[in-house]
Amino acid sequence: MKKENEAQHVLIRRSSSPAELDLKEDLQQSHGNHREREISESVSSDMSIGYNNEVETTLVPWQTCEEEHEVTIPTDICVDADAHHWLQLSPSDAANLTDSSEFLADDCSIIAGGNLIGWHPDSAAVLWRRIFGILGDVNNIQSPKIHAKVFGYLYELWYKLAKIRDNLAISLDNQSTPSPPVLIPPLRIFASWLFKATSLPNEYKEGKLQAYRLICAMMTRRQDVLPNSDFLVHFYLVMHIGLTSEDQDILNTVIKHCPSCFFFLGLPGFTMLIGDFITAAARVLSTDMLEAPRSEAHTLLGSLVCFPNIYQEIPLLQPNPEADEFIAGTADVKCYLINILLKNATDEPCEAARCIAVCCLGVWICEELVQCTNHPQVKDAINVIGVTLKFSNKLVAQVACDVLQLLVSYWEKLQKHESSLSRKITEILVATIAFLLPSAEYSSVETDKKFIVSLLLCLLDWCMALPMKTLLEPVSTVLEDQHSSKAPLLDYIYRVLHCCVYGSSTYTQQSHYTLSLADLSCNDYDPFLPLGNVKNSEPAHSHSTTDLGNLLTVVEERKRRSLELIPLTARMVMTHLVNHLSHYPLSGGPAILHSLISENHDNFYVESSELSSDVFRSPNLQLFVFNDNTLISYLQIPAETTMDTEPAGVLSDVRVIVRDISGKYSWDGRILYGPLEGCLARQNGNNSFVFWGSHEGQFEAHTNISQAEEGDDALDKLLEKIGSTSPECLLRSQLKLNEPSPPPFGMSHDQENDIIEAIIRQSAQEKEHVHRCSSDLGMKVASQEEPSSVEPQAPFYFCRLLLNDLGMNSWDRRKNFHLLKKNSKLLRELKNLDSRQCRETHKIAVFYIAEGQEDKCSILSNARGSQAYEDFVAGLGWEVDLSTHCGFMGGLQRNGSTGQTAPYYATSTVEVIFHVSTRMPSDSDDSLTKKLRHLGNDEVHIVWSEHTRNYRRGIIPTDFGDVLIIIYPMKNHLFFVEIMKKPEVPFFGPLFDGAIVTAKLLPSLICATCINASRAVKSLIPLYQSFYEERALYLEAIIQNHKEVMTFEDFTSQVFAPSPTYSLSGTD
Repeated sequence: MKKENEAQHVLIRRSSSPAELDLKEDLQQSHGNHREREISESVSSDMSIGYNNEVETTLVPWQTCEEEHEVTIPTDICVDADAHHWLQLSPSDAANLTDSSEFLADDCSIIAGGNLIGWHPDSAAVLWRRIFGILGDVNNIQSPKIHAKVFGYLYELWYKLAKIRDNLAISLDNQSTPSPPVLIPPLRIFASWLFKATSLPNEYKEGKLQAYRLICAMMTRRQDVLPNSDFLVHFYLVMHIGLTSEDQDILNTVIKHCPSCFFFLGLPGFTMLIGDFITAAARVLSTDMLEAPRSEAHTLLGSLVCFPNIYQEIPLLQPNPEADEFIAGTADVKCYLINILLKNATDEPCEAARCIAVCCLGVWICEELVQCTNHPQVKDAINVIGVTLKFSNKLVAQVACDVLQLLVSYWEKLQKHESSLSRKITEILVATIAFLLPSAEYSSVETDKKFIVSLLLCLLDWCMALPMKTLLEPVSTVLEDQHSSKAPLLDYIYRVLHCCVYGSSTYTQQSHYTLSLADLSCNDYDPFLPLGNVKNSEPAHSHSTTDLGNLLTVVEERKRRSLELIPLTARMVMTHLVNHLSHYPLSGGPAILHSLISENHDNFYVESSELSSDVFRSPNLQLFVFNDNTLISYLQIPAETTMDTEPAGVLSDVRVIVRDISGKYSWDGRILYGPLEGCLARQNGNNSFVFWGSHEGQFEAHTNISQAEEGDDALDKLLEKIGSTSPECLLRSQLKLNEPSPPPFGMSHDQENDIIEAIIRQSAQEKEHVHRCSSDLGMKVASQEEPSSVEPQAPFYFCRLLLNDLGMNSWDRRKNFHLLKKNSKLLRELKNLDSRQCRETHKIAVFYIAEGQEDKCSILSNARGSQAYEDFVAGLGWEVDLSTHCGFMGGLQRNGSTGQTAPYYATSTVEVIFHVSTRMPSDSDDSLTKKLRHLGNDEVHIVWSEHTRNYRRGIIPTDFGDVLIIIYPMKNHLFFVEIMKKPEVPFFGPLFDGAIVTAKLLPSLICATCINASRAVKSLIPLYQSFYEERALYLEAIIQNHKEVMTFEDFTSQVFAPSPTYSLSGTD
């Protein structure tokens, strides 16, 4: 008979390890009175630790007093693979640890069978383990306070063991990776105590909470040895009871200390707890407790948004532990999950949690669009995000704006989902800007103005992505008159931009001038969806006077720039749309946005291959300032070979080079009218206008031979061509330019007859006069010969002709159109302006970590990665040849020292270059140093880790790396994303720490998150300027220092003939 307090012991072995079989036989001989049970799975209870038979024998009495029969959860696992060799990682080393001949050496303590006396690691470990055995079952402690203190200490002790495990096999010099440790701490040693503690009465609540906390910490770590099925059954049962508990404190503890990395570990059968986690998170979010883990709950929910599409049927447990599990379909789990996110994205009172909820909706929208599920709640999610744009908390509103900017990449899928969604998002942006502008432009809070800037840039991205046909479709507004014509969406876009430049009060008398939120109201979109307030919003980061330090002298300048930020951004957006809408990308590819041509190119008066002072001596070049914000250069260059249909004899073209806040542009033009080919040789042709008598008395004019033969009307053809190539020039959309306009509205039939009769009488009188004069000899004149055409010889003739056609030579333009002083200072500033970026630029480092790599050298030496890694890198952007790349280089060299190619991503507003470690050479110490310098200096790092341990920040030593985005591939082909950032970096999305996404979503979401992370880091820089702010300041300095103020006569003389020696006396 067994004693009542005698515990049952479970012996567990691996069938592949002979040493474990030997250990089992020894244990059977020492404890024949215990029931033995063998299974072939890995273990996990860690209830006994040791590495010889003597230790195992001494541990049995402690173990036997630990179990009570009334406990409902079997927690009597006694011996496992970890106990056999303190979690021996390599089965080949098992024989070394269990062979007594190895331990009877001089370097072992007496307790381990050696001869050494005193304290040693092995003796300390055994004695430490025996002390725990002496304690017995800590759950038998009668005092709840002492019980809680014991479990609090157990957590501290476990934390130390975890730190010991984290620091094993760590390279001290960061040059090589040590071998995996043979012995590791038993991190599941307290499992049976913890499981039993969760079933104690409520008076032991503090101890139970500590037990749940430690269980979550223990099982959300990477498991060196996979737990066996019995252990997992106990663990899942404890978690199920905790997640469905009526005690809110237990619920809060589990949700707070069991992060989404639990799903990343992929323990066998983990999906059965998904329903419990969703329900528990919803209950946490529904409570009003201030200490509730709201951010952790949203992170758990957000990490599960991709699971319903991966697992077609997810097993869910009933709240009653005695009930059988049931199977829930994919749609049920998805709708349940999304309804919770939709509710909390509008009602969540915590700022950080609200931001995560909005990000979760963005990730879910992308997932549904990629999977083409046509889920009906996608529109509801877009509605919530659109309404959040006008939320008073600008951090939450900024996250919503970032989500809409992410959706630009999915506009085609949005249109497939529902054709009006992409257009609706653009309308939402226009109406929100118009709604927020009156308060933002006069606000003293800088974040209000910066948010309007974010909305304007987001609107620009949507305009550049959508096809022109969509932008030209009319907008139907609620308050619109039935008889009034409907303005296209592009018209409303320019209207709101105009209001941003000149002020929201400019058109107060025109109630329908801008698009309002009320105009967006429809069955699918509610612009006035109520939003809950954020209670504990943190103050936005602002630069104090101590941050600015010696920069206090520019504080006033900063205030002035803040006032001009919205108008400046709106002007940039307008010029960007004018120059690039429906034109980007050009034939040169997306890497080229601005012109690479300067005033020295194709200039036969200049021999230099780069911009030099010689260009100012060119008689065919003149530089102007227009509206005090734009530099324009007019250059007359040799014409290209003419075609047969073009005017003959035109030997010169006009090149216009424009520099403004949005970039640098070059346009080549040619005169449209002139003599055709073959007409110049006819010097004596009879082309004169002649009056001559005839019986009919008609006046005839001889026309061009080619026109007489072909019978074509050149003007008619020109008007038809303009109407077809430039439809925006049409006065009426239904009429061509060469078609007569319809009769004026309201003319009666009698009036029309009177006009016709008047015309007939006038014609008869004219014929009578011509007939009367034809017989009068005094009215006849000698015929005149047609003068021969002469090619203009002036080097600036066609430029001044174009200027005159544009009206720039008139007196009315004098206040807006000026010359520039030509000197070496202007030359330097033009070069500096041309070297500035015309787009927002970011450089991102990408690292690949293979399994077993723990040091800098091995990571940097990787020349290639796994197939999944290469597919991910290919999805970040497209490969560019660095030797010929014309876009942003991010410090990479063209000579091949930093690699031959690099992934590159660009839109019309953003450029991103990825410094990929596997693309850079690593064949020498110098190349490794150069690689580390390029990668380490980036502020945002992407780390792809296939190692069995989590990435440590210190592996790549650098003072930069403000944001680390670590990607861990999962067994189910999903990817777990961990985000580490410095504390001062503000929140950014769309991915969040703990997100889990699919392979299809990963590249685009990572790229968007990296861009937003880079922006967040740059926002911390005092007086940081965007690219167009920087260009505006350079332009302002050039115009202030080099604008030439002169009389109208001097101005026209310089336009007529630019003087080669003009203003060269001041050259320095």
